[in-house]
Amino acid sequence: MASYPAYIDESGNHDLATEKDGASRYFIVLAVVVERNSLPALTAGVTQIKADYFGQGEMKSSRVKEDRRIRILSALAPLPFRFYAVAVDKSRVDRDSGLAYKTSFIKFANGRLYNALFQNLTDLTVYADGHGGAEFIESFKKYLETAHAPDLFSRPQVEVVDSRHEVLVQLADFLVGTAAKIYENKVSAEVRKVFLDFLGQKRIRIDEWPPRFETHYPAAPGTSDLNQQVRTISLRAATQFLCEFAEAEETEARIQHAFLSYLLFRAQFPSDEEFMSTPELIEHLGSLGFKDVDKHYLRSNVVSKLRDRGVIIASSPRGYKIPTGYSDVIGFAELVDGIVSPLLQRLRRASDVYALGSAGAIDFLGDDRFRQLRQILEVDSLGGPSHPRDPHCADQQAIR
Repeated sequence: MASYPAYIDESGNHDLATEKDGASRYFIVLAVVVERNSLPALTAGVTQIKADYFGQGEMKSSRVKEDRRIRILSALAPLPFRFYAVAVDKSRVDRDSGLAYKTSFIKFANGRLYNALFQNLTDLTVYADGHGGAEFIESFKKYLETAHAPDLFSRPQVEVVDSRHEVLVQLADFLVGTAAKIYENKVSAEVRKVFLDFLGQKRIRIDEWPPRFETHYPAAPGTSDLNQQVRTISLRAATQFLCEFAEAEETEARIQHAFLSYLLFRAQFPSDEEFMSTPELIEHLGSLGFKDVDKHYLRSNVVSKLRDRGVIIASSPRGYKIPTGYSDVIGFAELVDGIVSPLLQRLRRASDVYALGSAGAIDFLGDDRFRQLRQILEVDSLGGPSHPRDPHCADQQAIR
């Protein structure tokens, strides 16, 4: 069984009055996660990058210029780690709630991240910077033990470290600082794209709280009203599921939640709307601890069941995505049409052959279990025979 160290850092402040000078809109807490077997290679790699770009100083995100940030992200990309983060939009938090108090707010934001880690990764040890003070750290450890223990027989393992001497906490600092600049819209489009590409390589996500379906950035210039409607409806349907099942304990529901969270995160950035391939999604779920997900399970227990609940997921030979434009919906309909229509044609022909060959004695579609299928065939026949499609289409796999 794999063992996972996780290194935590955060960015932003707790103040919900985001209109104040110096107050951040977002509070972000981020965990760098690595398999223990890969720890020596990661530590060596980050230590070398730190020496190359920061000399004897700490590897910190603040005051790193854009061109250097891009080079550092490129250097970090091949290293064996991934990261997960929670971003709290303070402008959307009720100022009269208990989260207005610093200790409660920080416990809540960190607790969401820790809970996800402890739920999905076994044998996890968390290393966090001790900047909160000894009293707060002890109270937070007790809070984790009571509120976020993975089961009755396990206790969260949290170690307090000094970031000045722990290079992987410094890595978390650099990444969370970069994420904060993306969310606060304080970087150029080039840095944003590099960071999103970097995120894609790490096979992980950033969860937002409170959940929302609005895009982080305005739609691209020239986006039609129809495309914007498709985007809004699709994101809203995904968010509704995520809100409803945010605290689900059943493994299948948690896998569906993790899968959809990743698609939603990718859909929210206009510069990053490509389909996510099945191997990429399976690898992503595996990185969250869901090691037994294969292609069949993903299609049958995740995608199909999400669609049954009203979540709109487009698919193509390239993979899956949440539709963000009308062409995505049309492409999905064309895929289904190319598979279903030829199958219906062949089924009708088989029924006709058996009926003629047995003088009507064999009518397998007359079975009650095929009532809905008969209705579809009858509706199709009212409009005349369907046009045969490319025979190769029917040989594709079942609808994704």
